[in-house]
Amino acid sequence: MNLNKLEAFILVVEKKSFSEAAATLKSSQPTTSLKIKSLEEELGLELLERGTSGIQPTAAGQLVYHAAKEISQRWRRLEDDLHGFQDTLTGTLTIGASTIPGTYLVPGWIKTFRNLYPKVEVTIEIGDSKKILDKLLDHQIDVGIIGLEHDSNKLTFRPIASDSLILITPNEHPMVHSDDPDLSQIKQYDFVIREKGSGTRKVMEDYLSLHECSLSDLHSVVSIGSTEAVIAAVEAGLGISFISKLAALPAAKAGRIQIVEKFDPFLRNFYFTSLTDTENRPIIKEFTELLFKG
Repeated sequence: MNLNKLEAFILVVEKKSFSEAAATLKSSQPTTSLKIKSLEEELGLELLERGTSGIQPTAAGQLVYHAAKEISQRWRRLEDDLHGFQDTLTGTLTIGASTIPGTYLVPGWIKTFRNLYPKVEVTIEIGDSKKILDKLLDHQIDVGIIGLEHDSNKLTFRPIASDSLILITPNEHPMVHSDDPDLSQIKQYDFVIREKGSGTRKVMEDYLSLHECSLSDLHSVVSIGSTEAVIAAVEAGLGISFISKLAALPAAKAGRIQIVEKFDPFLRNFYFTSLTDTENRPIIKEFTELLFKG
């Protein structure tokens, strides 16, 4: 059994595409296809089939996929453990992060980590909090930094940073000029919201609930999949929205939108999360200690 074949097979299943898997492997599509064909011949079974939604694993392919994931994960752990005997830490670290920490916090942390361990290859995957948790539980990433906690004995959560939720509007919006604004006023304006599964959306729902309001009370005109897209929609006059202060400040400074500062900000936490059975891997342990030192 060849680990390179298993790695290629895992990526084809996850990407549902030979070309995308090949690009991730920095290889050619024919080479990737040959690896899968060789694996099928070695096992004597067809592992993949083409469907309307892309390439899907057969029943046998599903079994091979889960076994390959376990083998790959165990091999990575062994490599990391062996690297622990070396003077310089080497290997790979894949960080999953929700949009706000992934955009405004994680790059700085990685820079500090890479200054200490330049031989470690670091990758960031951005997604909503739920998707990041799913990838972590499926061993597709090593650690997560998200805006939600989850009750699971497989995961460890630690608060790592805080942010606040604030209201933004297009320039010269009536809310900006109101002398004594009331939160109930937002019900009369078009609203831009984040997509389901977003940590920002969950915090917004909690904030509205505290003021005896809910998403159903708002005139939502569009649901959008990223904070930057929400800012652009507000800038274009599509509506108003609640977003992260970390994201809002640069946009307001650039004159793109305005912040309504007459409401009390709603604080939120971001959490560093890792699998309890991998947190002592040398790379994960060193990265964790760097973030929480002092």
